[in-house]
Amino acid sequence: MKDYLDELVEENLKDPAFAAKWKEVEARTALSAIRKQANLTQEQVAQKMGVARPRVAELERRPLSVSFGRMLAYAKALDIPLEQIIRDLQPTG
Repeated sequence: MKDYLDELVEENLKDPAFAAKWKEVEARTALSAIRKQANLTQEQVAQKMGVARPRVAELERRPLSVSFGRMLAYAKALDIPLEQIIRDLQPTG
């Protein structure tokens, strides 16, 4: 049986504005999880990308607004294929 929160989210996904925001939240969570699975901090990723840590934080905060080049650099810094990030950023449900 679904709990109340699941039902609430499912019902609100019918609203396009909510659905877009929910997709962003899922993507943000996924991107951070990918980095943590690689056992890297934002600082370490920033050093590998040649940018400041706040750039990595922004990338993780707004992954669906990031340029292809920046996401490719992020994937390279994590030493994983970009395809894995794209697959993991796909919304659920």
